Amino acid sequence: MQAPPAAQTGITEIVWHDRRYRARAVAGGAAFEIYSDTAEPGFQPSGTSHHRFVHASEAVSTGGEMLLAGVAPLAIPVMPGITASTVHQYSQNPRIGPAERALVSATRATAFITPGTRMVKPLSRHQVSRQLTSAPLVSGLCYREFDVAHLRFPSDRIVLSGDPDDVRDLAFGLRWRAIGPGDYTSTGLAEFPGLVGIPGRERRGSMILGTGFLPSGTHLIAEFATAGLADLPLSARAEILAYTPDGAEIALFQYQPQTNVWSRVAGARHRDLVNRIPGLENGRTLFRVNPSVHAGLTGEHEGERVPITADPGHGFHAYARGAASRSPVTGPRRFHTRARWRDTEVIALGRNEDWVRLRLSQPDIEAIMAADATCVERGVYECWAPLAELENPRTVTLDYPLPPPIP
Repeated sequence: MQAPPAAQTGITEIVWHDRRYRARAVAGGAAFEIYSDTAEPGFQPSGTSHHRFVHASEAVSTGGEMLLAGVAPLAIPVMPGITASTVHQYSQNPRIGPAERALVSATRATAFITPGTRMVKPLSRHQVSRQLTSAPLVSGLCYREFDVAHLRFPSDRIVLSGDPDDVRDLAFGLRWRAIGPGDYTSTGLAEFPGLVGIPGRERRGSMILGTGFLPSGTHLIAEFATAGLADLPLSARAEILAYTPDGAEIALFQYQPQTNVWSRVAGARHRDLVNRIPGLENGRTLFRVNPSVHAGLTGEHEGERVPITADPGHGFHAYARGAASRSPVTGPRRFHTRARWRDTEVIALGRNEDWVRLRLSQPDIEAIMAADATCVERGVYECWAPLAELENPRTVTLDYPLPPPIP
């Protein structure tokens, strides 16, 4: 095997499919970029050699790179005749029997999220534009970065797409760190029983299988949804990313909570990537966003409950004049707004005079028809309703534990 150009550092050697390859760890050790001096299936040209990306769990390496990623991979129950291929086969069938579903569920239960777990959500170009001009929130279907770190080519990331785009040579995504495990749930049948039966004409993207895994002919990828499909506050330094045809991951924008802005971090050499996003002013580097009144994060600070931001690994902070306050924050709490409309449980997202934008928290075909809701992205259905018709509007809260003090 031929090593990549000398400018690429951190080259090691791994075994993949019983063959040795030169490789470079990416995504903190969750995946490898491997190199070959000959064309092989799945490899793409890269200078004078060829390369592709593989998940660290599929490779054998003496460097322990996957341990450095700090995320536990999926674990398959130890049973005679059961392999990862068996679980993958069952995970792709929404009509599996009770025994097979128990096996798939046991595997899915090993996909843990802890405070600080890096999460990702695929975005279309239009979703990127909306993210830069909307409240700093995230909702819908998402994944642990660890599980999808090997999907670096835009053609590979199509399988993740929640809002199918007509662009094939470029992919976008949002990356943030989880504040707490209670903010996420599986997309399994027990959590969202109505999503499986929604017909194709009412969907965007691939169907929800109800097994908690992404529909894929080759990958076993755990699928998550924000709890109740509610909006979650973005953590500090969330990023909007671009993935290019050569497998590069480029950070385009970073969220700065102290000033409530998305700041462009991509340099002039990546201006062409930014220009692919519709509706942005040429040369604009800062996008100020306003917090939502319907969802967000608050905490007790100097005797008052105030908006705060989460920085997993470093705690919660309140900001004054663009600087983090020295006074501690206690009682961190996430909130969102719920109501009922036409006998359907909904989440309130925004208001325009006497109308309210709503999202179905438990989508099924009956609720979609009753609310005349539209699928805005994979698994997410929204509509508008007269404010006067909402029943039992209420604020729902979730308390976060404070992180232990740093010794």
